[in-house]
Amino acid sequence: MAKLRLLVHPTRSLLLLLLTGFLVFLLASGALPGLTYLGVGIIIFPALLLWVAALGGILPSALALLLMMLGALRVYGPDGLLLGVYLAPMNAVFLACLERKVPFFRTAALAFGAFVLSALFLFLLFQRRSGGDVYGAVAQFALDGLEGLPSRDSLLYALWRSGFISHGREAGAQVVTESAGGWTFKPEILEEFYKQIRVRVSALASALMPGLLTTFGIFLSTLGLGFAVHRGARRGACPDLGMPPFSLWHLPRSLGRKLWLLALGYLLAAFSQNAVLRLAGQMMYNVFFSVYAVQGLAALDFRMKARGTREGVRLLLMALLLVVLAPAAMLLGLFDQTGDHRRLRPRETQP
Repeated sequence: MAKLRLLVHPTRSLLLLLLTGFLVFLLASGALPGLTYLGVGIIIFPALLLWVAALGGILPSALALLLMMLGALRVYGPDGLLLGVYLAPMNAVFLACLERKVPFFRTAALAFGAFVLSALFLFLLFQRRSGGDVYGAVAQFALDGLEGLPSRDSLLYALWRSGFISHGREAGAQVVTESAGGWTFKPEILEEFYKQIRVRVSALASALMPGLLTTFGIFLSTLGLGFAVHRGARRGACPDLGMPPFSLWHLPRSLGRKLWLLALGYLLAAFSQNAVLRLAGQMMYNVFFSVYAVQGLAALDFRMKARGTREGVRLLLMALLLVVLAPAAMLLGLFDQTGDHRRLRPRETQP
C-alpha cells in the first residue's frame, strides 16, 4: 500500500496554515462578520482547502478546515459547525482521489458531485429551519447585524448616497434627527431603508444558491481543482492525475452537441410563467455558460502560450477575463468548439 500524504512539506504547510488563520481572523473580525464570513468564505474557503490538500497533504488540510470551523463557531455559535458539512465532503473526495491517483477529469466530476450534494443538503436544512423562507431568514439576519452595528447610520448614509436605497420622500425632506450620539435617521426613514434592504438581500440570496450549485461548482471543480493539481505536481507534492495542460482542455464533439440541449431548455423555460421552470432553465444556462467559459479560457491560454507569454501574465489575463468579461470567455469557447481552431480533435476521413 502506498504511503499516505499526511504531511508533504512542513514549512510550506505551516505557511498555508498561517494564511488560512489570517483569512479566518480577517473575515471574523469585520464590521459585519455574520455576512462577510459567510458571503466571502463560501467562495474562498473551498478553493483554499483544495490548495492546502494538494500542496500540504491530509494533516494540514484537516487543520485548515478546523481553523475555518473555529472561526464560524465564533461568529455563528454552534450552527457555525455546519460549515464543515459544506467544506469537508469535496475536500475528502479530492484527498481520496489523490491517494488513489484517480484520473483528473473523473476526480473533477466526483468533486463536483460532492460539492453539489453538500451545498444542497445545507440549503434544504436551512429551508426547513426557516419555515420555508430561507432567503427571508438571510435578509433578517443581515438586518439584525446592521441594527447592532455601532456605525449603522454612517453605513446607511453611504448606501443612500450611492443609490442602493432611497428614503421615498421628496427632495430636500428632513430625514435625520438629533440624538444623544449626534444624529440618526428618523424612525420612518429607517423603516423604509430596512424594507428596501430586506428586498435586495432576499433577491441576492435567491440568485446565490443556483449560481453556487452550477457556475461556482463547475469553476471550482475544474479551474480551482486543476490549478491546485498543477501547482502541487510542479512542486512534487501530489500526483498530476494525468491532467493534460490547461491549454489543451476541450469538449468532445458529442458532449458539445448535448450541451446545446441545455441552451434550448433555457430558452423554452424563459417564456414560462412557472417559477420552478424558470429556475431550472436558469440553472441549465449556468451549466452551458460555465463549461464553455472554461473552454474559452483554455483556448486563450493556448494562443498566449503559442506567442510565448509568460505563465504569470497568462494567469492574470485569464483571471481578469473571467471576473470582468465572463460572457466573452463563453463566446470564445463556443468559437473554439465549433471551429476546432486548436486542431485538437481527430479529423474525419473522407470515403
